[in-house]
Amino acid sequence: MKRLRLFFVGTLFVFLPMTISAQEVEVAETDSVSSADDSLDEDLESISMDSASVKSYTTLSLPIDSLSDSLVVAVYRSGWDSARVNPYRFPIDSIRDSFVVDCRGFYPPNINVVTSECGERWGRFHAGTDMRLTIGDTIRAAFDGKVRLTRSNSSKKKGYGYFVMIQHANGLETLYAHLSKVLVKNNQNVKAGEPIGLGGNTGRSTGPHLHFEFRFLGNPINTRNLLEITPDTMYMKADTYTITKKGSFKEFYAFLHSPAVYHKVRSGDCLGKIARRYHTTVKQLCRLNHIKPNTTLRIGRRLRVR
Repeated sequence: MKRLRLFFVGTLFVFLPMTISAQEVEVAETDSVSSADDSLDEDLESISMDSASVKSYTTLSLPIDSLSDSLVVAVYRSGWDSARVNPYRFPIDSIRDSFVVDCRGFYPPNINVVTSECGERWGRFHAGTDMRLTIGDTIRAAFDGKVRLTRSNSSKKKGYGYFVMIQHANGLETLYAHLSKVLVKNNQNVKAGEPIGLGGNTGRSTGPHLHFEFRFLGNPINTRNLLEITPDTMYMKADTYTITKKGSFKEFYAFLHSPAVYHKVRSGDCLGKIARRYHTTVKQLCRLNHIKPNTTLRIGRRLRVR
């Protein structure tokens, strides 16, 4: 996490980063939280720092790119990164309540049946909403913005697969994953409704779909908070959305503070062996993870054990 110090050079404002101590987290094999995994993984990359020693930020009444809050401007500018989905590591507890997002100008990235919602899934945090599609369907930018991150030349079989992440002037970032082809480049300006990719089945995906996220300072917001979604329509519920710590990040906050315990599957593991290790039963493991006793356990998968 970075803190910004303001200097004056002639008549120019210059932001210089300062190091600030912070604890990054991922869901580990115990109920504690530890260092984050920065690999591009649909679930792991959703995990963000949630507890840190953040005292203050320098804020200015300085409009930049029409962002209404200078703190958001400063953090986004200092965290501009074309390598990581969440470079900000900004804790939920330090987010200012009542930040108003301008939702006008929204364009549906894809309209189809929702197949999976935001929240805990298979021992990980699923940070977006999944919508069915046909491979090759056009995916469009939700708002005007600037492409901060794309991935199309590696990790085709891992996590998000091919994806695009866009930063918007209203303070949000959007992410579009599992694409078959990326049509934009890093630092490219895009307009709402402009094609940014083609739907696909890359990454950790069990069928063609679009994984769509809203994020604020790196933290995922349930898309249902802002959007009305049916198989035939997708539109903003209102012209504005007010971000609050308790309401906007409810699912993510609950996941980070869950007392649940998880086990990461290793070579040679089976449900019986895992059950014995954690003094539980195969039946209980199946219930907690919505699996069957004969389910194949993929190495690296996280299973909830209690």
